[in-house]
Amino acid sequence: MPSLMDRLNTLGLKKGNEVAPPKAKANKTSMIDDIGDGARTIENQLGNVVIVEKSYPYGYMHGIIEFKDMVNVESIHKAGRLNNGVDNLKKMIFLDTETTGLSGGTGTLAFLVGIARFDDEGLKLTQFLVEDPSEEAAMLLELANQTSDVEAVITFNGKSFDMPLLKSRYVINRLPIHFTEWGHLDLLHLSRRIWRQRLASRSLKDLEIEILNIPRSEDEVPGWMIPEIYFNYLRSGDASKIANVVYHNAMDIVSLAALYFAITQMLDKDLFTSKLHSWDVFAIGQLYEVIGEVNKSITIYEHCLQLIDIEQSKKLEINSRLAKLYKKTACWQKAKVLWETNGNNGDIEACIELAKYYEHEMHDVPNAFVWTHLAEANLENSNIIRYKKKVMQSELKVRRLRLEKRMINVSEKNS
Repeated sequence: MPSLMDRLNTLGLKKGNEVAPPKAKANKTSMIDDIGDGARTIENQLGNVVIVEKSYPYGYMHGIIEFKDMVNVESIHKAGRLNNGVDNLKKMIFLDTETTGLSGGTGTLAFLVGIARFDDEGLKLTQFLVEDPSEEAAMLLELANQTSDVEAVITFNGKSFDMPLLKSRYVINRLPIHFTEWGHLDLLHLSRRIWRQRLASRSLKDLEIEILNIPRSEDEVPGWMIPEIYFNYLRSGDASKIANVVYHNAMDIVSLAALYFAITQMLDKDLFTSKLHSWDVFAIGQLYEVIGEVNKSITIYEHCLQLIDIEQSKKLEINSRLAKLYKKTACWQKAKVLWETNGNNGDIEACIELAKYYEHEMHDVPNAFVWTHLAEANLENSNIIRYKKKVMQSELKVRRLRLEKRMINVSEKNS
């Protein structure tokens, strides 16, 4: 009797890693004919690769962002945790891939890899395309050849998608992985930290509109359509839509470079005279706090408290962050004022900090007791989850009983 697997195989079952893109038809039209200017075919020892090149000179405006030769990259690299010490913009590439699937995985082919890097004249964009899946190894080899001196890569969600996918494709094609030592700055994570407070979506396309002020042209195709466009090309040989995919990829990469410049300029501006949104200024203060630039962060937070368009709840958050930094730098009186403001507005942590301040710094047990009691009252009326509330109630009770005991001891000594 045939096994279940035998019967499934008879029905045409294929395992996931056996499913591959269909081979291109022999009568397909050339991608080069449809892509047009800047496209050519080159040959290396593993096969043919379609290359598309385009240049954007210094002075080019991508929306409201100008590409400049001189840029201070130190702050953005610290904020993005690019830790390999690279500071030469010409040793970095901006990278994006277009693939046969949106989820990654071993069966997903990167049929288009675009990179851009700055040289003496401006930004040079190079896109590598696979006309036939059998030529993937040639494309990967050419990509490696043209990035042999690179020290860092800048992506948008590349840590989760593009770079792991490329790594798997090099492994599958038995090619050495040349980018393991690269630094990696993923602007998706940095963008979320900067604009999460005022932008509902921080997708690259939305950032193009909201931050870069550049809409896409009618040549644009949505990302979810791209795998099907490539599969249709392989099935029918019709390359007429491939040019739209090339445009989409080019826009992603050039916008990525512009976004890098936009964030760099934000971190390098005089924030007190700039026209940045107040929430963006606050976000930059948070970035400086994360990377340990305490004095810069304090200055920015103090400035934010003077802005009239900062809402009350946000001011309380700024108070909390600023008080934490004042405590760190032993500016106790400044911290005390902010904690009192927040504590009187129901902030439990501020009450606890004041209790600690009065007990340990001022040796004022009665005031420490008062703020501990207020912390308990605020906690009782809070919506904190049950488990955490019980833990905090227990800790505050221990503190209150200890303070009560100290006050009793003092009273007995004085009587």
